[in-house]
Amino acid sequence: MLFTKERMMLDKPLYLKLYPILALGIALSFPIQIMHLYQIPFSDMEKLFSMLTPMNILTMVTLIASAILTFTLHKYVYKVIPILLLVIFSNNAIVGLYGTDYTVIQVAMSFVLFGLSLKPLYNTEIKAVIYNPELRWWLTPKRYSLEKQVQLNSDILDVYSDTVNVSVTGVFAKIADASLIKKLPLNSIIDVKLMADNPIPLKAKIVRVTSPSMNQPLGCGLEIVQDENYKTNYLPWFKSEIKA
Repeated sequence: MLFTKERMMLDKPLYLKLYPILALGIALSFPIQIMHLYQIPFSDMEKLFSMLTPMNILTMVTLIASAILTFTLHKYVYKVIPILLLVIFSNNAIVGLYGTDYTVIQVAMSFVLFGLSLKPLYNTEIKAVIYNPELRWWLTPKRYSLEKQVQLNSDILDVYSDTVNVSVTGVFAKIADASLIKKLPLNSIIDVKLMADNPIPLKAKIVRVTSPSMNQPLGCGLEIVQDENYKTNYLPWFKSEIKA
């Protein structure tokens, strides 16, 4: 089984789990604030929602939309976020300038804090997995922590490396040279030789590369091309190794 630290690195990025909860929480806070400020019982839903302004409702809708799009990793989230910021700014400006429940400073600070909460959404790694479904490493088959020497060979690559983990469909191999990693083209096919008791020659496709900015080891994810070597050599080797 994977160790805890490695399991965390292979999970869905934490921000993509937290932001939908945050956005939904803020959306729900609108009726909750009205209940608290005007002492309206929860049972009187008609009166409660009648006190929501059209701008309140629009803000709630855009918050919920951004939460759903982030949860589903839809690229349209980057179209909704600017609209959401504009709507929240307008709503807060109206509340601060014309309302009596909150001051201008309070609503300005809430807008700034919410804006800062969106910053991780524009992180390189987060944007990459939203725009490129094939990079969503947490959706790949279950991985097992296993260090085995491998040889990687292509027109631009000829190195010996070690696996970080393996699965039924591929391996993740460490490559310490960050400059070399940048040269690896996604979806290219390379030769991979597992240095077992009887070395296993394989073909594999580069499906993911990591960089120093990512919370993962430096290296590349390789999806094994399912040829005869995969069927007759790799799978039996894989099963025997994870049982050991």
